[in-house]
Amino acid sequence: MVALVILFFWKLVLTNQYTWMESPDIANLILPWFQFQAGEWHHGRFPLWDPYGWGGQPLFGQAQPGAAYPLNWLLFLLPLNHGWIAQLSLHWYYVLVRILAALTMFKLCRDLGRSRAAAIIAGLLFALGGYVANTDWPQMVNGAVWAPLALMYLFRAQRGERPLRSAILSGFFLGFMWLAGHHQMQLYISGTVGVLWLWFIFVSNRIEPARSPNWPLAKLAALSILIAVMTSAFQTIPTAEYGRISRRWSGTDEPLRFNEVVPYNVHKQYALSPQSLIGVFIPGLAKNADPFIGIVAVALVLLGLALAWRDARIRWLAAVALFGLLFALGPLNPIHGILYALVPLFEKARVPAAGIVLFSLAAPVIAAFGVDYLEVDSLWRKRILRGLAVFGVVTLFACLLFAATHVPVWISDDRLIVTAVYALLAAAVWFGLANKNLSRTAALCALGALVFFDLSNEAGFWWPNVNDKDRTSYIKPMSQHSDLVQYVRSRPGLPRVEVDSSVIPYNIGPWYGIETFESYVASVPQDLWRHDVFSERFRQFMGIQYLFAAKPSRPNQRELYTGRSGLKVFENPDTFPRAWAVHDVSEVKTEDEAKGLMQNPTFDLHTKAFLLNETPPQLAACPPNSPADDVEIDAHQPNRVRIKAKLACRGMVLLADTYFRGWQATVDGNSTPIYQADSVIRGVAVDAGTHLIEMRYRPRSVILGGILTLLAAALSCYVFFKL
Repeated sequence: MVALVILFFWKLVLTNQYTWMESPDIANLILPWFQFQAGEWHHGRFPLWDPYGWGGQPLFGQAQPGAAYPLNWLLFLLPLNHGWIAQLSLHWYYVLVRILAALTMFKLCRDLGRSRAAAIIAGLLFALGGYVANTDWPQMVNGAVWAPLALMYLFRAQRGERPLRSAILSGFFLGFMWLAGHHQMQLYISGTVGVLWLWFIFVSNRIEPARSPNWPLAKLAALSILIAVMTSAFQTIPTAEYGRISRRWSGTDEPLRFNEVVPYNVHKQYALSPQSLIGVFIPGLAKNADPFIGIVAVALVLLGLALAWRDARIRWLAAVALFGLLFALGPLNPIHGILYALVPLFEKARVPAAGIVLFSLAAPVIAAFGVDYLEVDSLWRKRILRGLAVFGVVTLFACLLFAATHVPVWISDDRLIVTAVYALLAAAVWFGLANKNLSRTAALCALGALVFFDLSNEAGFWWPNVNDKDRTSYIKPMSQHSDLVQYVRSRPGLPRVEVDSSVIPYNIGPWYGIETFESYVASVPQDLWRHDVFSERFRQFMGIQYLFAAKPSRPNQRELYTGRSGLKVFENPDTFPRAWAVHDVSEVKTEDEAKGLMQNPTFDLHTKAFLLNETPPQLAACPPNSPADDVEIDAHQPNRVRIKAKLACRGMVLLADTYFRGWQATVDGNSTPIYQADSVIRGVAVDAGTHLIEMRYRPRSVILGGILTLLAAALSCYVFFKL
């Protein structure tokens, strides 16, 4: 099975002509995040703070970088290629995630009593089809691969097999999913697990039907959920901290606050299209998500449903699969809307189509039951076999008719014809087994091969070849702007740049390790966004010294350099230094007043600062003819900043980086508070004289979350080996 998964992705690991990364979000967002984190790990630093966009953001708080996911750490620690994360490493990373998916599904099916062959076919279906195979975003798919283990231990607890151990391990794997980064798929699976627990407690237990709630099982469920919450804490606590004080782009014109509901019309945009239901067995019909498992697998699922229906587990799994498909349709049925209206925080998961992960989780298990019932002589087996053959004949005839009459069809390539051929071959194999013309071993090998071939018609089918210039527009530009970065680094000071996103769409900041202002990310700090961040005055204030573009964006910009790509470096005039000192700090009471002062040209931000609803420290007005303050950034790393300051009298040293809880400061080794100066940046009060200021990012949310996750992991390891 592992070998088959590797061979399935031959384009990635057996050639250097294709890549899974040629898409906007992967190239522009994910790869720069991965490159930054890999660089930090190789410098011996644990990446906590992302300094490369919007003045800096918490890496864990953004969630999607996957900084809390231990398997990502292994990727980041792999050898770099001249300082860059190697493409081959990323390709093997992609394949190994699918290998994990195959192994966990195999384990679930074996635990449910399925044969080795059936479990292998189910593992291939889960890893090479549906949500896992056709979702490229690692922060979404990484969590899905652990869902089979969460279900496996849940089913064990339900049937009374070492229930305490099983409940704890189910919760651990459910919580481990959340470390992958995203909340969407995790929310759907966690909700499903919760509903299954409730079903087992109040409706169905080991003796069906249940006459009263199973309170011992309820206690196990509570423990399991507690373990899941603790396991996820390394990621979820920092995410909750940042989410409440940030704005998130969710498909609306303006980013939303945490307490603002994602409008339902946004959810409608990302629902599964009705034709995608046919896309379960016909390739190329998916929209917003891809549920494709192939016609052979669908026949096995139908057989499993028909012949194993009396098994309660099949009914549970069938309900999960059906719910996933119906839910994914979003506004086309009331299920999604009711949950959207009634369940707290549900509206944050704005892509109903991702609900197909539930179908992709349940269908392979049902298919495994179907594999084991292949030789059972029944009316349903004959009906499904006949239907498979009819589908193949009709589809093949229709394709030939359409080709002869030049009638356009949904699928413009040959995959529909191939699907018909696979259906006919599967029917032939099945017929041969039923009539004893094929041995079970030969039939299972043939059906497994047909499943394998059928799945290859979708997953990775449209990955572009490197020589296809029309379809390789995202990765190649990322290697064309190193000279621009080298030029600004050669100039004095600590550069911060802005870029024309129409010509540099990817996050050049984390990719090349240079600070930018705007960044292609999902969220932005609310305290920053309250200001007019695109105004010239605010950009001067944040020390944005350079512009990468083909032409200037403002008349007073000065051209400095032209790069190999034809893009130029322009200098912004009158920008502030990245750090300076003021001796006049006042208090303002409202956000509007703070925003007004920031844009008021008569308020000299060089010499004055303000605090929003915070009492300013006592400062001093320097005597006339005092020497000018000397403030210099001595070191600027993602998690640590060191500033040398020489002040004529007591003042506040300002650093034009985003303020965020978790930053701690010392002056000459003595702890001191950090003020949210000008309602957006960091300020430290300093006495007259020469001082060394250090700021370190040590977020309590990450530390607390890490402790809880470690405790849950330790407990899970103990019960795994001891109970």
